[in-house]
Amino acid sequence: MHDTQGLHEHEHEHADGTVHAHEHHHARGYDPAFRVHEHAHPDAFEALTHISSPLSRMDARAKLIAALVLVVAIVVSPPLRFAEAAFVLACLGAYLLLARLPLRRVLARSAAVLPFALPLALIAPLQAAGGSLNAGGLFGPEAASGWVAAYGIVSKAWLSACAVTLAVATTETPELLAGLKRLGVPEVMTTVLAFVARYSSALVEEVRSMRVALASRAPRMSRRQLARLYGHLAGAMVLRALERGERIHAAMLCRGFDGSLPVRRKTRLGAPEALLVLCAVLAAATIALY
Repeated sequence: MHDTQGLHEHEHEHADGTVHAHEHHHARGYDPAFRVHEHAHPDAFEALTHISSPLSRMDARAKLIAALVLVVAIVVSPPLRFAEAAFVLACLGAYLLLARLPLRRVLARSAAVLPFALPLALIAPLQAAGGSLNAGGLFGPEAASGWVAAYGIVSKAWLSACAVTLAVATTETPELLAGLKRLGVPEVMTTVLAFVARYSSALVEEVRSMRVALASRAPRMSRRQLARLYGHLAGAMVLRALERGERIHAAMLCRGFDGSLPVRRKTRLGAPEALLVLCAVLAAATIALY
């Protein structure tokens, strides 16, 4: 559908079958038979938010509420049994299929929580009654209940990360922040999250450019030498990212930034959103009452 300025959105399919949707602006007299659009999609995780699906067109509030309900049910329940874990995975898999998301990238992003959960999980088998360490070590008879607790920590952390990752992967950052604000989250928190999302990408770009510069100037350095050099250049990298962040902020102010990112489409709660929240509530009740 076109507006008065010629701004509209259409879908396009890539060679791998992924369908994306972007806004476009055509000049008057545009003939689609004689002009072809080319789109560049970055490898960043945020590129998944442009995949066109029924879930990507839903209101962000419904996806946030559904993810929160499911995460709370996973966290407050005892360590999930096999049937419960399989049920949660089935729900998340159905969401993944409806969202048309690539499984490998979602798993890779959700696995980012494991380096933080695994050290905590490994401490659980060593803990004995009263907070002391058991004498049998990790594989002693006293560690049996600890391994159950360790499984609960890892499984809950990973399943919760999967639920949040799926919600974020189907919602663009401005829509996600707008949904948080409409749910009553203080504006100062959404503004901080907006800057974190923007400046984290700036930091990643600075790291990437530094790696390219090092590879072009010293292509034969060993990994140990590179690690030592990265340690020396960490301060310079942070300073460069800080300077770039200040330039980005100044550019945003020049373009009328008022504390909130512009949202390219307006969404509202409807029957699909209510169905999504209802499914999340029923799944949470099943986990809690099983």
